[in-house]
Amino acid sequence: MIEHPPVRIEQMRIPDEFDDAAQELLGRVAELVRRSRQHVWGISDLTGDAQELYRDLLDPFERVVILLAWVEGRLAGRAEVRMPLVALTGSAHITVDVDPAVTSQGTGSELLSAAEQLAVGESRRHLRIQTEHPGPEEIQGDGSVTGVFPVITPGMVEWIDAADGSGRLPVSNRQTRFALSAGYRLDSVSDFGVLDVPLPPARTEALLREVAASPAPEPYRIHVWSGPAPEDRLDELAVLHSRMAADSFLAPVAAEPEPWDAERVRRTEQLRAEAGNLSLVAVAEHVRTGRLVGMTEIVLAGEEPLIGMQDETVVLREHRRRWIATRLKLANLQQLERLAPSVRTVYSWSHSGDDRMSRVNSRLGFRVAGRSGVWSREFPAA
Repeated sequence: MIEHPPVRIEQMRIPDEFDDAAQELLGRVAELVRRSRQHVWGISDLTGDAQELYRDLLDPFERVVILLAWVEGRLAGRAEVRMPLVALTGSAHITVDVDPAVTSQGTGSELLSAAEQLAVGESRRHLRIQTEHPGPEEIQGDGSVTGVFPVITPGMVEWIDAADGSGRLPVSNRQTRFALSAGYRLDSVSDFGVLDVPLPPARTEALLREVAASPAPEPYRIHVWSGPAPEDRLDELAVLHSRMAADSFLAPVAAEPEPWDAERVRRTEQLRAEAGNLSLVAVAEHVRTGRLVGMTEIVLAGEEPLIGMQDETVVLREHRRRWIATRLKLANLQQLERLAPSVRTVYSWSHSGDDRMSRVNSRLGFRVAGRSGVWSREFPAA
């Protein structure tokens, strides 16, 4: 039997300021997360740098705790515990990353156990963990790569289905086994998509023709902006944010909408600006009522970013099936090309079983590069 060196787990102290010591430690954490994601997805530019991690620790809407695992003086893993402070205050979200060089040595399990103890000690009983999985590279019988999970001959692969019907994951995957062995239930599965930008002109023109050929029963007007939202739209944006969970593919986690108001919209914008990020926003206005019924957002980091992060997209249910999401995303991608021509890639997450958003992303040219699973477990009150 192989004996592995002992793992020492400690809670990272939140630095008082972003000094040299904080930059050195957080830089090591960022590099570990980068290596972990590159090992799974083959992509290395999705992880924030040390300064972004520092700012994230100061999120006023969540308490963020970082646990570090050390093996023989080497940083071998980290667990991030996020505990909401505004809504869902009985829950916590845990993400574990382990250096690929030390996987299968129990480091991840020890980190998860320590994170669970911490969260339960903070009276968080509904715990969720996130796992990351390779892209759908399974080969069909004809040797083609489909870009979506293909139909597998029964008996070849054992799958576990998400409780909400959003997708499935192979049981043989290491991260799947990790979550199952810890007693978690698979709640949802998301696709991680990659889009090369700018869009080819022929694709943009084809999409515009399709939109024109499918007129909505009522007129809608698309508006775009960068940075802070117009003052007179703040209340409507707060409504869209609050409806995000209830009007997404997934059923809402809580019966009540998440509390958003104009002040929270402005505070979120302020936090992004302080982090050096810029938001590009597209909204859909229902012309008859003058109300906003949909929005989408791309977040950019730095002065000449190479990547953009597709953030929230929502269209109120009563305005679905009218090509609004396609129009929103296309308008924002056109704004991206005008304002940030340095961007070459946009990354996006969407629920694997959300056929509506999958069709929108497919029209635009997104390809599936990976999957994420969200798992849950209830812990009894002490």
